[in-house]
Amino acid sequence: MTRQRLLEYAAGLTRRLKVGLWTTAVRGRFRRFGKGSTVEPTCAMSNPASIEVGERVEIRELAWFNCLPREDGKPSLIIGDGCYLGRFVHINAFNDIRLEDDVMIADRVYIADTDHFYKDPEVPIMHQGDQIKGPVLLKRGCWIGTGAVIRPGVTVGRNAVVGPNTVLHKDVPDYGMAFGSPAKVVLRADAPAA
Repeated sequence: MTRQRLLEYAAGLTRRLKVGLWTTAVRGRFRRFGKGSTVEPTCAMSNPASIEVGERVEIRELAWFNCLPREDGKPSLIIGDGCYLGRFVHINAFNDIRLEDDVMIADRVYIADTDHFYKDPEVPIMHQGDQIKGPVLLKRGCWIGTGAVIRPGVTVGRNAVVGPNTVLHKDVPDYGMAFGSPAKVVLRADAPAA
């Protein structure tokens, strides 16, 4: 084994050990945490008891889940089986955000079902509170590109694509594609016939 390969092996082993230890330390804080799922170190969570994580989910480092407990006792964030959440993903789930199975979210994506009040121009926005605006649903197999913003009340369809740096304020149909700011939504050319 060459020196370079030995160093790569050691780095990979160290990373797996850190992820395993961190996952073991935090898994009991979640409402549900599926088999084979991992959370990388330095993931920040507010109210993890309001989060359900399916099986084989990978949550990368520096993700931030800002959740509030619901009055009805249901989880405010549900992450389905086989999902991947990249580095620096920020999710504000104050009421209802659901990721179905096999959703892939790239780095630096922001998803929220809430927004700040900004009605009084004399009061700093940070002191005006928050408002729940609408549920967010990311359907099975969709892909959210790097730097995208998913606004409240949006549904992203099955196997749909949201391009990098897209600001999404409207629904994307199954097999659709959305790109730009504001987003332009089109159907994929290879979409199955209805």
